[in-house]
Amino acid sequence: MQIQFNVEYPKKSIMCVLTSKGEETSSDAPTPDLIFTHGAGGTLNSEAIAHFVEGFASSGLAILCFQGNMNLQSRVKMFKTVIESQESQPSNKCVGGRSMGARAAILAASAAETSHYVLVSYPLHTDKEVRDGILLELPESARVIFVSGDRDGMCEISRLDAVRAKMRCRTWRVVVEGADHGMAVKPKAGTKPVGVKTGEVVAGWLRGDCLRAGREGNIRWDAEAERAEWSGWA
Repeated sequence: MQIQFNVEYPKKSIMCVLTSKGEETSSDAPTPDLIFTHGAGGTLNSEAIAHFVEGFASSGLAILCFQGNMNLQSRVKMFKTVIESQESQPSNKCVGGRSMGARAAILAASAAETSHYVLVSYPLHTDKEVRDGILLELPESARVIFVSGDRDGMCEISRLDAVRAKMRCRTWRVVVEGADHGMAVKPKAGTKPVGVKTGEVVAGWLRGDCLRAGREGNIRWDAEAERAEWSGWA
């Protein structure tokens, strides 16, 4: 089920889409378990977003995604506005995003409001800088899950692990084997199943599936069996 609506914002309203597994109408729509946004150059229709949302919602949780622009500070303001629009409803206060959207999620959410962060394809580094400052500032009470491809040129796994070791809060890491920054894998037939699986795994993490297990796992495309496989937490 998908419900599209707008949130008021100066000059232009923010387009939002609430996706869940049920058949509710707008009058009895579920409270979102996750508020999420796309990357700098993407949209809500981008493959990486669509696949993630499908997997997350299929697990029985609701996800609210909103359309933003390419400016980080503007996206942060929009994120805050969307969060505020949902404050009257009880929720897990979980926010997240893909690429630049992941940075915006951290900057928009205060420690008092947010307990869980979903950071997909977090753009940890460029040739000139390492964007670890906002990660290191997260409070000890926060819970963070990273989902990154091992071919992502903006988030080398070894460098991500080094940052995770310095963070004050607990973190989890999902490595998507063969995936680039856009979560595309080869052969192309594996891109959607792998993307859907990332959403399923994150939904499980948010439900607490990982509480008695480890904090690292892998997703891979099994070409012979033609399915995405999740290793489980270890």
